Amino acid sequence: MGILRLLFKLPDRKRIQILEASLSLLSVRIDHLEQALAFATFPNQDTRNRLNDVIGQYMTIRLHDTIVRGTLIAVADDSLEIEDDQQRHILVPTAKIISVLYESGG
Repeated sequence: MGILRLLFKLPDRKRIQILEASLSLLSVRIDHLEQALAFATFPNQDTRNRLNDVIGQYMTIRLHDTIVRGTLIAVADDSLEIEDDQQRHILVPTAKIISVLYESGG
């Protein structure tokens, strides 16, 4: 309550300056949190780009309780589509992925 009392005692111009500064600070914090969230999600944009570069390549994906082997068909925001050795299409949720192993071509 001390800040509110202080704000009410200040002239209007000063109150507006304090509120504008607070709004600016909040805007910067929101931008920072949005960037941190975008970086923390898996796969982030850089990882999706790298995975898109290896579409058509054979890989091994280790999940919490199993291993999936096959050719990467597609990369979505929350899953990978793999075609296994029996030509079955498998959607692998990225939240379950522990590791991805593939041969780098170069």
